[in-house]
Amino acid sequence: MDHNETLNEIREVNLSFLLLAQRLARVDSPMAMRLLRVGEESLKEIASLPPEQIARLAATNMLFCRFALDDCALLASLAHGVPRGVERQTAEPLAA
Repeated sequence: MDHNETLNEIREVNLSFLLLAQRLARVDSPMAMRLLRVGEESLKEIASLPPEQIARLAATNMLFCRFALDDCALLASLAHGVPRGVERQTAEPLAA
């Protein structure tokens, strides 16, 4: 994988994450603050970003999201293939 391809993939991940974060911030801000681990002021900023600004932010070479696999039950269900119903109970907040 070359440098440009890596930057394009980072941009795609950032764009998806920022759009999802913005949508969540507008729909359910308490849940967004908890899931995104950001404060109210940052959340308001995310919610108010125009599409052009989101596109510019996404084009940086730094990932905005982090993988939060610190939930032991979720990690175990992903690693060991727990049946779908059980996995869904632990992953529900993350899926939102």
